[in-house]
Amino acid sequence: LTYPWRDVETQEWLTCSQCPPGTFVQRPCRRDSPTMCSACPPRHYTQFWNYLERCRYCNVICGEREEEARPCQATHNRACRCRPGFFAHAGFCLEHAPCPPGTGVAVPGTPSQNTQCQPCPPGTFSASSSRSEPCQPHRNCTALGLVLNVPGSSSHDALCTNCTGFPLSTMEPGGPGAEECERAVIDFVAFQDMSSKRLVRLWQALVGPAAWGPVAPREGRAELQLRLWRQLT
Repeated sequence: LTYPWRDVETQEWLTCSQCPPGTFVQRPCRRDSPTMCSACPPRHYTQFWNYLERCRYCNVICGEREEEARPCQATHNRACRCRPGFFAHAGFCLEHAPCPPGTGVAVPGTPSQNTQCQPCPPGTFSASSSRSEPCQPHRNCTALGLVLNVPGSSSHDALCTNCTGFPLSTMEPGGPGAEECERAVIDFVAFQDMSSKRLVRLWQALVGPAAWGPVAPREGRAELQLRLWRQLT
C-alpha cells in the first residue's frame, strides 16, 4: 500500500509506502530512503495501514452499565459491551427482563439480546419471576406415595397431601394428621383456579379488608395466590 508525497526539499512527487496497523509515519519517504514508521505510544492506536503523522487516541470510555470487552491496544480502540444482566438496545444498556410467573426462560439474555420467555406448556410451571429459570415439571404425587390435592398450573406446582382424615370436623385438634390436613385445606383454598378479583374477595371474606392491604398494579394472580397462602399459613 502506498500514498503520494511531495518532498519538501526537492518538490518532487514520490510514491511512499504506508505504515502498518499499530504504527504511524515518523518520516515520509525520500528519493533515497523509505518511509520511516514508529510504534504508537501508550493509549494510542492505528487500526489500518495508514500515512498518519500521529496515532489516534483511545477515546472510548465504558459506561456505568458496561464492561471492557477489548482493551486499548496499538492496533485498535477500546471496545465495550453491556455488563452481565444487561443488553444493548438503541445505544443503551437495558436490564434483562424477567420472565413472569407462568412463563419460563427459553433463551437467557445476552449482552446483545433480551431474555426470551415462553409460556409454560402443560405439565410444567414457573412460580416466580426469573431471568434464568426455565419451566419446571409438576410434582408427581403418586410417585411420592401421596394424593393430589391441587392440580398444578402454569404458575404453581402440583400440591400433594397425605391427609386421609376428611372431614376435618371429625378430627381432634392437634390429633394425628390434623396439621397435615389443615395445610391441605389451606393449599386447596389459596390455589383455586379463580380470577384475581375473586381472590381478593376471598381474602377479604376470610381475613377482612384491612388485613389485605393495597394490591400492586402489576400483581398478577400467581402473586396474589402466593400472598394469600403465606397469610393463611
